[in-house]
Amino acid sequence: MTTQEQLGQSIKNISKEIGFQQHAVFICVLNGAFMFFSDLIKNIDCVEAKIDFIRVKSYNGIRQGKLKLTKDIEIDIKDKIVYLIDDIYDSGKTLKYLIKHLSKHEPKKVIPVALFKRIGSDHPDLIYGIELAEGSFVYGYGLDDSKGFNRNLPFTLEE
Repeated sequence: MTTQEQLGQSIKNISKEIGFQQHAVFICVLNGAFMFFSDLIKNIDCVEAKIDFIRVKSYNGIRQGKLKLTKDIEIDIKDKIVYLIDDIYDSGKTLKYLIKHLSKHEPKKVIPVALFKRIGSDHPDLIYGIELAEGSFVYGYGLDDSKGFNRNLPFTLEE
């Protein structure tokens, strides 16, 4: 089982992988990534970092449905390196949708970042911390359970 200490170490490892940045943009995918985003951004060494938030609704309980953008970014990302920060890269559907959407704003590059990645799901540029086994379910630390609750709890992994 992953502990809070392992989460902290994973966040530090992700920030090291991102490395020093100049004029980068960090975009948090709401709602699930807000705690991870907050902890990650504190560990990023960046000159003139900008942050923003985006929200897409895609889940009804634990089933992923049609994607709908409910909050767009408000800053200019043209010609910028953008780090798109999400809680989990599961099927990849949400992040691929958001990368395509953000590409319309002509960034230099959009790099997806996730705290968790489901085993067997891949993206060539994905930076991630912890790989989850097939069939496992996580909640807490910003992620909700199947009923939409418990984002405020410590991280919990059910296998």
